Amino acid sequence: MKQTGHPSRKKPNSKWKPLRIVASVLLNLAIVLSAVYILYHILDHFNPRLHFIEQSDLPIVPSFSFLIPILFILAVLLYDLLFVAGAFKGRRFKKGRFFLIALVDLILFVALSLVIIAHSCNLLMRLGLETVNEQEVIAQLSTPIPTVAPTATPEPTEPATVEATPAPSETQNASDPTPQHSAAPTDTPAASTIPGLLGDRFVEKFTEQKQTQVYDSTNVVETLSDGTQKTLLYSYSSDKAAVDIYHYQLGKLEYQIADIYMRDINCFKTAYRLNPKQNVKTQGYAEEIDAIVATNGDNFNAGKISDGLVIRNAAQLFPSGGKPQSRYTSDLCVLYYDGTMRVYDCKADKIDYAEILANYPYQAFYFGPKLLNDDGTAKTKFNSTLGKSNPRTVLGYYEPGHYQLLVVLGTREQIDYNGRSHGNGKSPGMTFEELSKLCEQQGYAMAYNLDGGGSSSMYWNKTIFGHNDRTHGDILAIVDPS
Repeated sequence: MKQTGHPSRKKPNSKWKPLRIVASVLLNLAIVLSAVYILYHILDHFNPRLHFIEQSDLPIVPSFSFLIPILFILAVLLYDLLFVAGAFKGRRFKKGRFFLIALVDLILFVALSLVIIAHSCNLLMRLGLETVNEQEVIAQLSTPIPTVAPTATPEPTEPATVEATPAPSETQNASDPTPQHSAAPTDTPAASTIPGLLGDRFVEKFTEQKQTQVYDSTNVVETLSDGTQKTLLYSYSSDKAAVDIYHYQLGKLEYQIADIYMRDINCFKTAYRLNPKQNVKTQGYAEEIDAIVATNGDNFNAGKISDGLVIRNAAQLFPSGGKPQSRYTSDLCVLYYDGTMRVYDCKADKIDYAEILANYPYQAFYFGPKLLNDDGTAKTKFNSTLGKSNPRTVLGYYEPGHYQLLVVLGTREQIDYNGRSHGNGKSPGMTFEELSKLCEQQGYAMAYNLDGGGSSSMYWNKTIFGHNDRTHGDILAIVDPS
């Protein structure tokens, strides 16, 4: 009788075949995704813009934090159980099959890696939308949206950080490129509606002459009900702006708040870079515009976003040319020329582009998420996957003319104003839920999360609070225009 096959080989029981296939697929998928996960975090360490993917609609990224370990453990356990049960008994090793599986794994790994790298650089443009061209942005620096009160137009410059120019006067040269905005009104608000945001309120905060005061950092001025120690560090006052800087500490948690009062909306400025290759940090921007206090912004970089609305000092930077915008994948914050602030939920709110322009927007930030409900209570769900404990930066709003900038120290490396490293910050940072509760405790009517992590920093009086270990696209600042 002719014998076929290997005499010592036993054919495995066919009942195990489906489970063998499932176990093999799961194990290979877990290995590939784990490799991509490792690559993602390596890129995150070296690429200051990669954190933007976590706000994207790329499905695998938000799932990494909990799916990868679970998938890997289940795959290994299932594979081991089948091995012990004899499901693989007598199976002969085949090089061809092994190389085929390895090739499929490699192709999957490369494909997922390219998607992440491309998306992190915003090379995957969303269908039907255009990205901002950097030259278009430069051309628009002297042509803001025609929705604000006319003021004198300064000569354009090309510094590393740029302040968008105010609205052009009626005598502006007709040859200047002025993008027309179909949704923008043709008139401007009456001058009497713009100055004096606070009216006669908080008059004690302001002084006719500029005054500054640095306080002893060890002098605790107040201990809050939960044990938090509140310390006044610095104060500034003039006839248009007043700022107090407070340091808060509860155990290892540390954060600083700039309490801001202003009579003139022009005290609230932003500065940003046009060239993403320029390495600028918070103090660099702040010193260039002589800021009283400044924090990192939403990390806007010209030409690197594909939806939303970006306005800086009344100049619309995105979408270019005033094209109507209907797609918003992140929460939007708009500061209007009358000092009011509105935070829009990209999923729950109908964001009306025409209505926003009709109400004279002065600044528009595109990052988020929105941190409070419309009634000022804390939220529990957020339009972001960046919810774990981290350094944070927040813009808080009470009423027109009264705002706060908040920076929470976190677990990343802390670098002082002179570039010296002080190691990992001892503060644990905050989750979005913790941050939302803090904003509710502060009594904000609205609160908006800005870029965090290594960008989170606050500048005042030649000092930096925060990590300052990452260059970023822009700042929010309070200046004295007088």
